[in-house]
Amino acid sequence: MTRAVLTFHSVDDSGSVLSFPTSAFRKLVELLAEAQTPVLAFPELLQSKEGVTFTFDDGMRTVHQHALPVLRHHGFPAHVFLTTGHVGKDMTWPSGHGRLQAFDILDWREVDECLRSGFRVESHTVTHPDLRELSPTAIIDECCGADDEIERQTGQRPTLFAFPFGHFDDRVRNLLAPRYAGCFTTRLGYFGRAEDLTRIRRLDSYYLQSPVWYKSLFATMTRGYVASRAAIRAVRGVT
Repeated sequence: MTRAVLTFHSVDDSGSVLSFPTSAFRKLVELLAEAQTPVLAFPELLQSKEGVTFTFDDGMRTVHQHALPVLRHHGFPAHVFLTTGHVGKDMTWPSGHGRLQAFDILDWREVDECLRSGFRVESHTVTHPDLRELSPTAIIDECCGADDEIERQTGQRPTLFAFPFGHFDDRVRNLLAPRYAGCFTTRLGYFGRAEDLTRIRRLDSYYLQSPVWYKSLFATMTRGYVASRAAIRAVRGVT
């Protein structure tokens, strides 16, 4: 089975740990198109034995500027996990990556254009907190507030969720599992046959910036590389 959920934050040339180079993104999409690899929305990926789903966490403006035109050109769908309290503002939450540049977040006009171009808008909370630190009521408020605002602005209620920072525990996961058809983590791995939809693994684009890897996304060599990176992250306690 050759399936993967790819995750990005920003698509730009700043060199940030949250950024994927624009030329590399264009080449990645072109190679998938040339190889006739199915690029699918996540519900369709669930029904397929092969394919790739694009996801973008946070909702950074560069997704509209640089990723959207490339994906739209090929007719490829994607999912953007939106932090609704920062729409039209910037990314101001703390990060485990140290000091980061302040990325601008999409405004609702840009969200609407993404939606009309084949994106699906999903939930990433209102304020991007570490949900493990919140009470059950506060967790639901974060998620329900984001879901309600997205539905109010777009007419479509989110069906998928991405944990802020990738952080979750069993309490958080069990609380949110009934709300969504899938909850996405930052745990590194391919999308398996028996994937737990309450903690879905993804391929972080940070590890795929070299064409050596994204030219042969499902090759044995790339799978070995991903497995080794996942093992290193596990030793370091990185989720």
